[in-house]
Amino acid sequence: MSESTAAHRSLHPLLIVAPAALIPLGFIFDALHRATDNEAYAKAAYASLAGGLIGGTVAAVAGARDYLEIESDSEVKRTANVHAMLNGGVMAVTVANLALRSRDAGPGTGSLILSALGALGIAVSGLFGARTAHEQNAHAPGAGPAGKAPDLDVAQPDSLIGKAMQRVERYAPSFGPTLY
Repeated sequence: MSESTAAHRSLHPLLIVAPAALIPLGFIFDALHRATDNEAYAKAAYASLAGGLIGGTVAAVAGARDYLEIESDSEVKRTANVHAMLNGGVMAVTVANLALRSRDAGPGTGSLILSALGALGIAVSGLFGARTAHEQNAHAPGAGPAGKAPDLDVAQPDSLIGKAMQRVERYAPSFGPTLY
């Protein structure tokens, strides 16, 4: 069983809720600030993005531990690699967004674009994460009923999104470090 568990469940899926909610919420607040010019939205966007970055860092630590449990040279590892690369990109975009706001003393068009990229990235990465955890059964061994979870219609191999995900996965490596 993975070392990063609570109540016999992997911690990573529990911890991703914060960045998965806060980073897109930052984009919504940025859009509201842009539409209304209300500074309260700009402050809320900054706080949301900072919280998403902190939460994403904590989730990444637990995710890295689960990642090491996945067998190398497998399709599961390939999907996990895409998920990890996308999450790394989202975190980098969020850091750049927060730095840009600090330098420019507030959000501008660049921050709005970075917020949109972060929100889109977290959504796409979530699809790959769900595919890794549910469809390919890469959850921590003995970590609960994830194997009994219903299939995710959006990422089925014959769906439009599933086919697009498979095309992306072709270019990702299927190897990586393991604990074995």
